[in-house]
Amino acid sequence: MMLVGAASALLLPASKAAAQATVHTHVPVSAVLSNPCTGEAFQGSGFIHMKIYEVFDPNYHLSIEANVESFQGTTLTGVRYVVPLQGASHTIADTDTVPANSTVEEIAQLIRQAEDGSLVTGDDFYFRFSSHYTYNGNGDLTASFSDPTTECR
Repeated sequence: MMLVGAASALLLPASKAAAQATVHTHVPVSAVLSNPCTGEAFQGSGFIHMKIYEVFDPNYHLSIEANVESFQGTTLTGVRYVVPLQGASHTIADTDTVPANSTVEEIAQLIRQAEDGSLVTGDDFYFRFSSHYTYNGNGDLTASFSDPTTECR
């Protein structure tokens, strides 16, 4: 039987339950962004939802998820943008720091709305970042990559 979140913490001994921390946040966010595909700057707002899970026993484990929700913005000339963003990271390390591994994945888009015909293609900015590393028990790096991707679509 697999339990998730608070229900599983209720079944753990008090020392393990105290060592776990799960934080949920949902806060408003505003920003001025620039679309590198069009050169347009826009100001917008939305919400960021984050879930952070951290545990220290039997080893260190940190998991973070972030999602931008309902972010919309407008340029000074009235062009509208929507900005979906999703990110996740996951790290596990032994108490003496090795072995250890970590993975990060982020995806964001700046999607231009209100097409006026001047930009038919290539006006939406796409960003993807993916990385990973693994250290073995001797502290040797055994796997590693970093892959940033940006393009105008």
